[in-house]
Amino acid sequence: MLKSLERKALIVAYIVGFIGVLQYLGVTTWLMTFYPGGHIANRGSTGYDFFQNFLSDLGRTNAFGQGYNPTAPYYRATLAIAGISTMIFFSALTHYLFHASRNWWAVPCVLMAIASGVGYIGVAMHPINVDYHQHILFVQIGFIGFWWMSVFCAIAIWRSPVFPDKYARMIMWFLGILGIQILIMLFGPRSWSNPNALLLQVTAQKIVVYSEILVMLILNVAAWRVLMKD
Repeated sequence: MLKSLERKALIVAYIVGFIGVLQYLGVTTWLMTFYPGGHIANRGSTGYDFFQNFLSDLGRTNAFGQGYNPTAPYYRATLAIAGISTMIFFSALTHYLFHASRNWWAVPCVLMAIASGVGYIGVAMHPINVDYHQHILFVQIGFIGFWWMSVFCAIAIWRSPVFPDKYARMIMWFLGILGIQILIMLFGPRSWSNPNALLLQVTAQKIVVYSEILVMLILNVAAWRVLMKD
């Protein structure tokens, strides 16, 4: 059984994780309506094109030569919050997994969650038009870290006596989606090479980001249910 203070800390961490991913989804959707315009294939376009603009375009300090981008500070803030909440939620989840059965797979899971969170915070701190190479590096750290975190988290849940196996199977499906995106990100056609390549890269990014949000929300609900039964 968990101690009262420990239980309260887990509840707070789960709430932080839940709010953290929802605020990112809500704020980025809202910011899309205020983006001035421009993307790699058409710098003079107007507004945000869901299939031509990367999410990180919202964080550009300059919207492809169209002047100051008003969405930049808000996007960078919401992404940093999402990164911090990712670390907090998975730290709490893995703490519970380890506490319940001395599940050592929870240890690399939390380490990779921290790496992923640091990656997303790094993306927020390095807008792509200000420091391209650092931005791309942190994008890769965020996505690859989340992939490895998902691997270890799935194993930890599978070996856990308190979590249903269906959540591990769900994560395994997600691993396939994220793995494909990582391959596209690392070895696919460069987004600036032609409009179809841009469409591929942008679509892959959004599928993965929204899949990450869905996975975190489902795991959050699962963690709540398990905690309430403890």
